[in-house]
Amino acid sequence: MNAALELQRPRLLTDVVGERIREAIVTGDLKLGEQVSEAQLAARMGVSKTPVREALVRLQSQGLVEIHPQRGTFVFTLSPQQLAHLLQFRAMVEIEALREAMATHPQALLQRMAQCVKEMKVAERAKDLPALARIDMSFHHAFFECCDNQYLRASYELLRHQLTALRHRSPISNAVSSHQVLVDAVEDQDPKKAAALLRGHVLENEPRYLQACGKA
Repeated sequence: MNAALELQRPRLLTDVVGERIREAIVTGDLKLGEQVSEAQLAARMGVSKTPVREALVRLQSQGLVEIHPQRGTFVFTLSPQQLAHLLQFRAMVEIEALREAMATHPQALLQRMAQCVKEMKVAERAKDLPALARIDMSFHHAFFECCDNQYLRASYELLRHQLTALRHRSPISNAVSSHQVLVDAVEDQDPKKAAALLRGHVLENEPRYLQACGKA
């Protein structure tokens, strides 16, 4: 078909509103556990309450807000037990994805991980904490990009949005060194060592994430 005849599908207002609210949660403009008002959000964005309400329902399915009838809508937060369970599950799915990626697409995996560490060095020198959080997410997402198991990828989607919000609130102080050792293990084709390093790397986030949730 002639490209000139193709129509660009307009973005739905609900999609745009949802992205704005998601960004506000991730960056900390909306605090964890904070109650949010449909009317106030609508007024801030210059839209009616309908797309805001629809966007909040979608964000609930992503784990970013909690909607309680008769009580209101709140940005998500996690109890110590919930956070421990999240990190345990994250460790399980990331380790399995990393193992499979090392077995099936080792060079693509290594290239993606090494590129992320290279970008981390630049962001760390510039003290660009938001960039470090984004690159950190990309580093771990590389395991799933190079993993052929669609169910592992789907499992990670259950965590991705909450993890993004937590990362932006608690940037890691030793980003380059803690990720470089994982790159080295992948380059050495040592899945046992890589799995052990990754498990420790994931679980050591608990104190920082507890602090981000106000539970430290």
